[in-house]
Amino acid sequence: MLKIIKTKKEDLKELSKIYKNAYDRPEEGEDWSIKDSKNLLNFYFNQKTFVGVTAILDGKIVGAFFSFIKPWYDGNHLGEGEVFIDPTYQNQKIGTKLFLEMMKIANNKKCIVHELVAYDKVSNWYKKLGIKETGLKHMSGSIKEILKNLEN
Repeated sequence: MLKIIKTKKEDLKELSKIYKNAYDRPEEGEDWSIKDSKNLLNFYFNQKTFVGVTAILDGKIVGAFFSFIKPWYDGNHLGEGEVFIDPTYQNQKIGTKLFLEMMKIANNKKCIVHELVAYDKVSNWYKKLGIKETGLKHMSGSIKEILKNLEN
């Protein structure tokens, strides 16, 4: 039986392992350690406006959705977050149930928009849920390269 509960501090250790297992894979192109995962999850958890839900299947933690609420000119936005499921339990609608619970919480907290960044392979799932691409583009760059370009 699947339960979705509010994330607790004591969940972070197990969730850090799950996050690493979910994203530290060649097809994801990311190189996560448990320490790095725990640092990221602690970052979210320690935000003043943190919102987090944890999925528990048959008494075992199997995933979570972490985010935060930020004020914006048009109202509250649910900020870019992290949805992650243990690879053993993926494709069982756990992510969908986490997402549904998070959207209910966000709605109750008067959020009007959910902002996110997604790899192409998962963006179709978000589109199916009704999330549309905007004119905004997610970009990133190496600080060293930016400094070098600014200094020239």
